[in-house]
Amino acid sequence: MTDYNIDFGLWGRIFPVPCAVADQHLKFCTGDQLKVLLLALREGTSPVDLEQIAKRLGMAPEKAADCLDYWREAGLFSQGESPAPQKEATPAVPAAESPRTPGPESAPAAPASPSPAPLREERTVGEQKIVTLHSRGKLTPSQQNQLIREDPEIPQLLETLQEVLSRPLTPYETEGFLYLYSGLRLSSSYLLLAAQYSREQGKDSIRQIERLVTGWVEKGIDTYDDAETEIKRLARRQGNEGKIRELFGIRDRNLSAKEKDYIEHWFTDLGYGEEIIKLAYDRTVDNTGKAAFPYLNRILNRWQEKGVRTPEEAVAEMESGSKAQRGKPGQQTAAPESSFDLSEIRRLMEENSGG
Repeated sequence: MTDYNIDFGLWGRIFPVPCAVADQHLKFCTGDQLKVLLLALREGTSPVDLEQIAKRLGMAPEKAADCLDYWREAGLFSQGESPAPQKEATPAVPAAESPRTPGPESAPAAPASPSPAPLREERTVGEQKIVTLHSRGKLTPSQQNQLIREDPEIPQLLETLQEVLSRPLTPYETEGFLYLYSGLRLSSSYLLLAAQYSREQGKDSIRQIERLVTGWVEKGIDTYDDAETEIKRLARRQGNEGKIRELFGIRDRNLSAKEKDYIEHWFTDLGYGEEIIKLAYDRTVDNTGKAAFPYLNRILNRWQEKGVRTPEEAVAEMESGSKAQRGKPGQQTAAPESSFDLSEIRRLMEENSGG
């Protein structure tokens, strides 16, 4: 076996690494978390320059913050002026024999938070429910353990979440899910569905899942059925966006937020399908030379106002518009040539309908 000797020539510049990192965390931390830690310790600046670390590692600053939060929970860093609590040597999911019935000295089962205001406040204005989420403090390990002991559903939730995410939960992730479950009063099935959906979208960090869930809750989506309905709506929206990308030949870029809103409006608000949108697209390109979404949107809105509901009615409307344009008094120039043959479109529609 080859011997490995330490090259002391590189030891002119060194920086300390806590022994706890090697003794307690190497088995549990990810490679990215270890890289972020080493660079943070190497720079030795306070506060830590997360943007610089993210740039050196080629990762998003948000992901670097996630990694550093793991070490903050472990007690190596503090946040702001409040030092982070020391990590207790307890697993993310307690052993089956852990007591689950609170003793007389136990605190109430309400979510622990340093803020006196409730984390989630609901009020009704007319028939609309308005949900306000207040900022929260971090749950300490002892507070987390208390919640776990008092609610027998939590251990199973944490265990199943690890299966959904295909990895062990870090202390930071455990704290985040406990906040969503107890602080926002959400069901286990709701959180599992949200975590599964977020992972399928390639966004499986606790920050991304928490952002998704809190966004839903603020919109009143706070039950399993509501979340399932929202996921189906988002799936339809993504499917419609895919249809438009294919229809318009958009393959080299992402759709903008405004373009996505247009597509949602065409399919959902106007209730139009691909065929009639394609006719509006062809007319847009013919008149503007490009896939101008605002111009196309005006065409579809006008058709909606005129009661145009089918491709046949759209073709008839375009034919009547062309005739009206050619028949204007004093018109000296011919109408621009169409990039599509209306009579040919009508013939193909009749063939497809069996007429």
